[in-house]
Amino acid sequence: MKEIIKKQNSYIFIIILSFISKINYTDNIYYLGVKYITTFRAIDIMYSIIFTFLFFKVFLDNYYYYVLNRNNIIVRIGRKNYNIYILKKILLNSVLLFIINIISDFIMIGTTNFMYILINIILTTLLVSILPKKKEYDYELVVIMIISILTKLLVYNLIV
Repeated sequence: MKEIIKKQNSYIFIIILSFISKINYTDNIYYLGVKYITTFRAIDIMYSIIFTFLFFKVFLDNYYYYVLNRNNIIVRIGRKNYNIYILKKILLNSVLLFIINIISDFIMIGTTNFMYILINIILTTLLVSILPKKKEYDYELVVIMIISILTKLLVYNLIV
């Protein structure tokens, strides 16, 4: 039974996403447009998801390899040095994301919103830190992106 559910995860995600979309888009025509065709709002959502993915990809490219190989690295450099090394990786990537977003926002729109940048970077850093550390990396990224996007929506609604 568990194997059948695991193989059919995409269907479950489609049902969940359809339910969430119907809650967000009460108008049937707009719901169908977002789900099957596309609208400008759907394109905005896709861009947002791509940005969220890229935030996580920065960490996955520069940090996750060292976490997956932690046993080998700990044997070579020791647990204390490994923890310091991982902390440096997390902080370096967070600072670089912060600086790059400040510069790109300032160049593109002439201003920056530190609150949005900080919330995104802190949320991404926390979620990557709690991300399951195993080599069978199936749907963890999808789940963590959903958590991230839902958290961002909640925080945005509280701020605005």
